[in-house]
Amino acid sequence: MKLLQSGWMICLLGALIYLGCTLLFLNPKAIVPVQAASPKKAHATEEEPAILTGPSWEFHNPEVDQIISELRAEKSALAQKDKELKELAAQLAAEQREIIAATQTVHKLQQEFDRNVTRVRQEETANLKRLAKLYATMSPDGASAVMKHLEDEQLMKILLHMKEVEVAPILELMTKASPEEAKRVAAISERLRLALYRDPGAK
Repeated sequence: MKLLQSGWMICLLGALIYLGCTLLFLNPKAIVPVQAASPKKAHATEEEPAILTGPSWEFHNPEVDQIISELRAEKSALAQKDKELKELAAQLAAEQREIIAATQTVHKLQQEFDRNVTRVRQEETANLKRLAKLYATMSPDGASAVMKHLEDEQLMKILLHMKEVEVAPILELMTKASPEEAKRVAAISERLRLALYRDPGAK
């Protein structure tokens, strides 16, 4: 009893009891997976297998990564297409503005041309009337002598602005000048008839 009550024996018994409890309550199975997990983890980094256990922020699935990569590529392609479509729309808008500007310019030029044509026709009509009045004041001999040197178109326009009683003596004298002149007067007379038929108010 004295041996058991000694201080060094009590320390020895306490140490033995502590070691026994430690070995009894310690679970070796919990240590084995931790030790075996280290090489597997290093190997998993190389093959990148799917990790679907543990916290959600540690999940890893190669198929999901591939889908995300494809979606990003498709998004980039759509963005490029959208950019190209916007550039094409801007180009078409610019060309449309140019076409509108060219159309407006052509319209203005056409209006100006029409005004010039109308002005020229009015001036020509005024000049023909003055010439017709001048030839009407001349004698038939003098008028026929001058008119036989005019072009047929010019002569016909002048005769259209003269009265029939003024034209008849002139044409009669022109027909007596030569057979060729008579044929010319006949052709001009036919053209006068057709012109008066198309526009009875011309004379």
